[in-house]
Amino acid sequence: MAFEKRIISQQGITVIQKRDPALTPLRPGKVAIVLAGGAVAGGGYKAGGLQALQEVFSHRRGSDGVTRAFGLNDFDIFVGLSAGSVLASVLAAGISADEVIRILEGTSTRYSAFRPWHFMSPNVREPPERMLMYLEKQQEILTNYLSGATDPRTGDSFSLRETLIKMTTILTRVVPTGFFDVAALEKYLRENMERNGIPNDFGELHRKTGKELYMSATDVNRGELVVLGPGEPYGQVPISEAVAASSALPLWYRTCRVQNPRRNEERESEFLDLADGGIMRTANVRVAIEKGAELVICYNPFNRILYDRAGRSLYEHGAYALMNQIGRILIGARLDIAKELVFASDVFDADVVFVEPAADDYYFFLMNPLNFWSKERAALHGYQSVRGALEANHDILSEVFRAHGIELRARSPKGPRSASPQHVDLRESRGAG
Repeated sequence: MAFEKRIISQQGITVIQKRDPALTPLRPGKVAIVLAGGAVAGGGYKAGGLQALQEVFSHRRGSDGVTRAFGLNDFDIFVGLSAGSVLASVLAAGISADEVIRILEGTSTRYSAFRPWHFMSPNVREPPERMLMYLEKQQEILTNYLSGATDPRTGDSFSLRETLIKMTTILTRVVPTGFFDVAALEKYLRENMERNGIPNDFGELHRKTGKELYMSATDVNRGELVVLGPGEPYGQVPISEAVAASSALPLWYRTCRVQNPRRNEERESEFLDLADGGIMRTANVRVAIEKGAELVICYNPFNRILYDRAGRSLYEHGAYALMNQIGRILIGARLDIAKELVFASDVFDADVVFVEPAADDYYFFLMNPLNFWSKERAALHGYQSVRGALEANHDILSEVFRAHGIELRARSPKGPRSASPQHVDLRESRGAG
């Protein structure tokens, strides 16, 4: 029977299988891991899940025919977005999943402890900067009035009334763009990279390790997604600054300004004003496939829950529960569209495994994503949840990974038995019949 591409889902694992597992390539292709956002709790959940992933990998047959031990650090491409960019940068540098957990716990000997002020450093630099810009603009408006300058739109001189209205309306420019400054996170990463001899340059990291690291941010001036990595137009931005920009959640953090590596080119500004990459994408699976990945693992810690308790509604739990679910619906619906695009497209010829919380994971749903002190609970829960999901989907995952030369460890005798996966109609998430 001829192989037909398929998409199946069970217990938080969705598999898009587009390559015939019976046709094993002579030379295994690139494999990639894509890490979506998630703030602190989501980052902890991903860290625990990554540890579970590490434990199920066994070995891989190389292009030279030799079989070697295989783990997360042996992936070829690492793609991060928002909080996922932090983990992607660490994994690409060769830091193990176990070491990531120790970093979260504050017991690592390689990275200094990640403290609350690294995540929540007050935005004290921006207010005086904005006040200075405000005064300069006030001076410009007043000078235009006193000098009799004309309005370029009408050709008439500025009136006193127009001048006073302008001087009043620009008061909004004094308001800071966020409560906290992501510069503390950038400094933490930069100092620990220096401490461990990790290059803070995408190109140099690629030359040293052979790993490709990419992350994305949102250019607030152009309204476009900016991909940062080796060979990219803005790829000379330091890795630590790229992580900070990709993680700059609007309002929580001030807009991240980084020096534009192309500032001397025509129509390029001195700075890039960047915000969280999650504004434009839920995950960057497309980036991984465009860079040549034939197998992609996409890890998204936020997904909507299925609240199907008889006679009950999330409405009863109040505004926090509703807003939490609405945010997850937006994230999940966008990712569903990405899944459908990957599945339907003839251009994207890759197998993709999506790892997400199960639809009935109420425990993680109730965790505040921005609660710094929940990261260790989230990591433990992420490990347990993902390990259980991997065990439940062991048969299909083994088939998919084996097609790319990767063997998984045998299922744990105590683990859940693999069940029949459910075929998915992605149109259901958008209300189609």
